Amino acid sequence: MDKQIQQFPAMRKGIFNLLSMSILFFANQGYAQQINSHLQVNSSLQNHVCAILKENIKKIGAINGQIIIMDCKSGEIKAMVNLMNTKSGIKPAIRQLSEPTALMRTVSLLAVLEQGKVNLNDSIDTKAGMLDINGYLLKDYNWLRGGNGKTSVQQGFLLSSNIATYLTVKQAFGKEYDRFYKAITNMGYGLPQNSFKAILPSPYNDISLAKFVNGKNQQISPLQILTFYNAIANNGKMVKPTFHKRDTTIIKEQLASKENIAIIQQLLVQKVKDGLAHQALSNKVSIAGEQGAVAAKGNRDNTVYCLQFCGYYPSDNPQYSIIVSLNKKGLPASGGMAGEIAKQIVNKYNKMIKIYGKIQLFN
Repeated sequence: MDKQIQQFPAMRKGIFNLLSMSILFFANQGYAQQINSHLQVNSSLQNHVCAILKENIKKIGAINGQIIIMDCKSGEIKAMVNLMNTKSGIKPAIRQLSEPTALMRTVSLLAVLEQGKVNLNDSIDTKAGMLDINGYLLKDYNWLRGGNGKTSVQQGFLLSSNIATYLTVKQAFGKEYDRFYKAITNMGYGLPQNSFKAILPSPYNDISLAKFVNGKNQQISPLQILTFYNAIANNGKMVKPTFHKRDTTIIKEQLASKENIAIIQQLLVQKVKDGLAHQALSNKVSIAGEQGAVAAKGNRDNTVYCLQFCGYYPSDNPQYSIIVSLNKKGLPASGGMAGEIAKQIVNKYNKMIKIYGKIQLFN
């Protein structure tokens, strides 16, 4: 067997990628007996995803990156790649990423809609892109260009406005910070917690709330974020990620009302088609999702940004969900870098499906 692997570099590479994926997913869990489940994964897809991520990490100069693709209905992991940029080249990484997230706005808005106190057409004044909250300046990405001014809750979401997100949450929850925290955790945000327990400290004042609703002051893994977005694609049913389709486990039967899930689904379609996630727009497959960038660590001159895209496809009949998460030091840095990678992978996967004829999804 060893000689055979040595004779076929592609096979050796695929097995190494899959072993890395299994170790990452099952770390600190009592699932060692399931290690062979990685054989269920499409090794061709795994290798293609790995190649695309590697190429883009090199192109944009990212520190590291992770991509996960999951079957919407079953939670079956189709591909999981984790790479880091080292002095000796881009290599597989075992450590699971955990960091602030640029994808919290969707979670915050869904929690707001569930309260029934805010409508998408309600007016929100985002000022000139800066809001002083007891000495803390909350900024939108375009604050140097004068911000978005008066807008609606819906438009504020499509424009990825941090200020609109904060003011919308404040309108629904006021100073009841614990109630907001319970609302998102009751929806399943931060699950599953087997391999990595999300660190989600409850906001305790307006400043901590402004940071938290926009993805700061928390540590959460890409797999946990993907699990939440996958539930949105799955009409509110949250399933646990697995390597075996037959091992499908439902974590939450319904994380929010079907009406509000449908609203979020429509917004995620718009976000890619007409909003700030347009870099993920594909002319081959309809994609729904959210993207963003958030400062993960460092000071003003040495900032590391977390760049992310998470969504699902095809948007009108979701089959797969995907997350792309990158860490990049310094500017330029945007969620569009992750969205572009997601589009490349979806287009490639769509082509593979048509070539191999394994699954007829995008005829």
